[in-house]
Amino acid sequence: MSRRPPELRPSAVPRWSHRDPVEGGNPFPHSEPAHAAWNDATRAAHAALVRFDARMQATAQITLDPAIYRAQLLDLAVGRFDVWARRGRSVVSSDRALRDYERWLDDYVANWLGYVAETCPRVEVGDELRRRLTGRAAHWAAETRSALAL
Repeated sequence: MSRRPPELRPSAVPRWSHRDPVEGGNPFPHSEPAHAAWNDATRAAHAALVRFDARMQATAQITLDPAIYRAQLLDLAVGRFDVWARRGRSVVSSDRALRDYERWLDDYVANWLGYVAETCPRVEVGDELRRRLTGRAAHWAAETRSALAL
Protein backbone atom coordinates (compact mmCIF):
# COMPACT_ATOMS: atom_id res chain seq x y z
CA MET A 1 0.00 0.00 0.00
CA SER A 2 1.47 3.32 -1.00
CA ARG A 3 -1.00 5.59 0.75
CA ARG A 4 -3.60 5.51 3.48
CA PRO A 5 -7.14 6.38 2.36
CA PRO A 6 -7.69 10.14 2.60
CA GLU A 7 -10.86 9.70 4.67
CA LEU A 8 -8.79 8.04 7.39
CA ARG A 9 -6.93 11.13 8.56
CA PRO A 10 -9.83 13.37 9.66
CA SER A 11 -11.40 10.39 11.39
CA ALA A 12 -9.06 10.31 14.41
CA VAL A 13 -11.90 10.72 16.89
CA PRO A 14 -11.06 9.96 20.53
CA ARG A 15 -13.52 7.97 22.62
CA TRP A 16 -13.70 6.95 26.26
CA SER A 17 -15.74 3.96 25.14
CA HIS A 18 -14.77 1.10 22.86
CA ARG A 19 -16.13 2.92 19.81
CA ASP A 20 -13.69 3.01 16.97
CA PRO A 21 -11.97 6.39 16.46
CA VAL A 22 -12.04 5.79 12.71
CA GLU A 23 -15.61 6.40 11.71
CA GLY A 24 -17.24 4.64 8.79
CA GLY A 25 -15.74 1.17 9.13
CA ASN A 26 -12.76 -0.24 7.32
CA PRO A 27 -11.40 2.55 5.08
CA PHE A 28 -9.47 0.22 2.78
CA PRO A 29 -10.95 -1.31 -0.39
CA HIS A 30 -11.62 -5.06 -0.27
CA SER A 31 -9.12 -5.50 -3.08
CA GLU A 32 -6.17 -4.28 -0.99
CA PRO A 33 -4.28 -6.49 1.49
CA ALA A 34 -4.63 -3.65 3.99
CA HIS A 35 -8.37 -4.38 4.21
CA ALA A 36 -7.82 -7.79 5.82
CA ALA A 37 -4.95 -6.46 7.96
CA TRP A 38 -7.20 -3.65 9.21
CA ASN A 39 -10.00 -6.08 10.07
CA ASP A 40 -7.59 -8.37 11.95
CA ALA A 41 -6.05 -5.44 13.80
CA THR A 42 -9.50 -4.10 14.68
CA ARG A 43 -10.46 -7.44 16.24
CA ALA A 44 -7.19 -7.40 18.19
CA ALA A 45 -7.90 -3.81 19.30
CA HIS A 46 -11.33 -4.73 20.64
CA ALA A 47 -9.85 -7.67 22.55
CA ALA A 48 -7.12 -5.39 23.94
CA LEU A 49 -9.77 -2.92 25.12
CA VAL A 50 -11.62 -5.67 26.97
CA ARG A 51 -8.38 -6.73 28.70
CA PHE A 52 -7.45 -3.12 29.46
CA ASP A 53 -10.85 -2.40 30.97
CA ALA A 54 -10.68 -5.55 33.10
CA ARG A 55 -7.32 -4.39 34.50
CA MET A 56 -8.70 -0.89 35.09
CA GLN A 57 -11.77 -2.28 36.82
CA ALA A 58 -9.63 -4.45 39.09
CA THR A 59 -7.36 -1.56 40.09
CA ALA A 60 -9.56 1.55 39.84
CA GLN A 61 -10.30 3.46 42.97
CA ILE A 62 -13.67 5.07 43.47
CA THR A 63 -12.61 8.29 45.11
CA LEU A 64 -13.11 11.99 45.38
CA ASP A 65 -9.35 12.49 45.58
CA PRO A 66 -8.60 14.63 42.54
CA ALA A 67 -5.01 13.34 42.22
CA ILE A 68 -6.14 9.71 42.03
CA TYR A 69 -8.97 10.53 39.64
CA ARG A 70 -6.55 12.50 37.45
CA ALA A 71 -4.05 9.63 37.35
CA GLN A 72 -6.77 7.14 36.40
CA LEU A 73 -8.11 9.45 33.71
CA LEU A 74 -4.62 9.89 32.23
CA ASP A 75 -4.08 6.13 32.20
CA LEU A 76 -7.42 5.57 30.49
CA ALA A 77 -6.74 8.15 27.77
CA VAL A 78 -3.24 6.83 27.10
CA GLY A 79 -4.48 3.24 27.11
CA ARG A 80 -7.19 4.01 24.56
CA PHE A 81 -4.70 5.95 22.46
CA ASP A 82 -2.25 3.03 22.41
CA VAL A 83 -4.87 0.48 21.38
CA TRP A 84 -5.93 2.42 18.30
CA ALA A 85 -2.41 3.62 17.42
CA ARG A 86 -1.30 -0.03 17.39
CA ARG A 87 -4.13 -0.84 15.01
CA GLY A 88 -3.15 2.05 12.75
CA ARG A 89 0.41 0.85 12.39
CA SER A 90 -0.80 -2.54 11.18
CA VAL A 91 -1.39 -1.17 7.68
CA VAL A 92 1.76 0.90 7.24
CA SER A 93 3.89 -0.68 4.54
CA SER A 94 5.73 2.23 2.90
CA ASP A 95 7.50 5.45 3.76
CA ARG A 96 4.58 7.42 2.34
CA ALA A 97 2.09 5.49 4.47
CA LEU A 98 4.36 6.09 7.47
CA ARG A 99 4.19 9.85 6.90
CA ASP A 100 0.40 9.62 6.69
CA TYR A 101 0.34 7.54 9.87
CA GLU A 102 2.51 10.09 11.66
CA ARG A 103 0.09 12.86 10.63
CA TRP A 104 -2.79 10.71 11.87
CA LEU A 105 -1.02 10.28 15.20
CA ASP A 106 -0.49 14.03 15.46
CA ASP A 107 -4.19 14.60 14.76
CA TYR A 108 -5.13 11.93 17.28
CA VAL A 109 -3.02 13.60 19.98
CA ALA A 110 -4.59 16.99 19.26
CA ASN A 111 -8.08 15.49 19.21
CA TRP A 112 -7.51 13.72 22.53
CA LEU A 113 -6.37 16.96 24.15
CA GLY A 114 -9.50 18.74 22.99
CA TYR A 115 -11.75 15.83 23.90
CA VAL A 116 -10.45 15.56 27.46
CA ALA A 117 -10.66 19.33 27.96
CA GLU A 118 -14.27 19.21 26.74
CA THR A 119 -15.45 16.10 28.59
CA CYS A 120 -13.51 16.65 31.83
CA PRO A 121 -13.14 20.43 32.13
CA ARG A 122 -12.50 20.37 35.89
CA VAL A 123 -9.62 17.91 35.71
CA GLU A 124 -6.27 19.56 35.01
CA VAL A 125 -4.45 17.16 32.72
CA GLY A 126 -3.42 19.28 29.74
CA ASP A 127 0.37 19.39 30.04
CA GLU A 128 0.76 15.87 31.39
CA LEU A 129 -1.64 14.42 28.83
CA ARG A 130 0.13 16.28 26.02
CA ARG A 131 3.51 14.97 27.21
CA ARG A 132 2.32 11.39 27.53
CA LEU A 133 0.38 11.25 24.26
CA THR A 134 3.14 12.96 22.32
CA GLY A 135 5.55 10.41 23.76
CA ARG A 136 3.29 7.53 22.79
CA ALA A 137 2.87 8.92 19.27
CA ALA A 138 6.67 9.13 18.96
CA HIS A 139 6.91 5.54 20.24
CA TRP A 140 4.43 4.22 17.66
CA ALA A 141 6.07 6.16 14.84
CA ALA A 142 9.52 4.84 15.82
CA GLU A 143 8.25 1.25 16.14
CA THR A 144 6.65 1.50 12.73
CA ARG A 145 9.73 3.08 11.18
CA SER A 146 11.88 0.28 12.59
CA ALA A 147 9.53 -2.38 11.24
CA LEU A 148 9.70 -0.82 7.77
CA ALA A 149 13.49 -0.85 7.87
CA LEU A 150 13.60 -4.64 8.33
